[in-house]
Amino acid sequence: MEEAVTAHLPAEKGRLQRSQDARRERILAAVLDLARVGGYDAIQLRAISERTGTSTDTIYRYFGSRDQLVSAAVRQWIDREFMDPAPTWLEGDTPAEQILSFNRRVWGVWEQNPTMLETFVRAALAENDPRGGLAARSLEVLVPLTAGVLHGVDEEYRADLLMMLEHFTHSAMTFVVRGHLPIAEVYPQLERTVRRLAQHPAMTGYRPASWEWERPAPAR
Repeated sequence: MEEAVTAHLPAEKGRLQRSQDARRERILAAVLDLARVGGYDAIQLRAISERTGTSTDTIYRYFGSRDQLVSAAVRQWIDREFMDPAPTWLEGDTPAEQILSFNRRVWGVWEQNPTMLETFVRAALAENDPRGGLAARSLEVLVPLTAGVLHGVDEEYRADLLMMLEHFTHSAMTFVVRGHLPIAEVYPQLERTVRRLAQHPAMTGYRPASWEWERPAPAR
């Protein structure tokens, strides 16, 4: 009899784990639904509880706090929308074109999901964990992709270029969320920036011929 009971326990434990995992997924989906409609402030535990039929106590037990819950949901969304497809976004014959293509796709996602951009920025700030939070998660995957296409470029200039693009991106996100910059204006500004950065001598051979500037002849 004891052997039968013991054999039955793993199966029960497995069903319980699957039930809990499914409940967690419903909670995370509810967070993202609320964020898409109303942004960061719309994510309230009472609303999540009503949508999922899960008590707020259970939500706290699963995720610890509202901030941790929002971070978990946004991380899931970031992985799906950016991390998984990102390697396919490096299109073009030259590294400079591939960087533009990559950033065009990145900002295309944000333009289609402006409330998620606001949620991402505010959730990242609420984490107060620059080493292992949402911001770090996005950088650890996306930056190496753009760095990889520039592997032959002078090392110092490559580091400077990547730093400038990273700073531009973070500033643009903040300006958009604060209402200081229309989201549709970000990529055109970024494209102009990349085209100018690509004119540096270190980028010779890494930009398309059509990007070459005709410099005026020196005055005599």
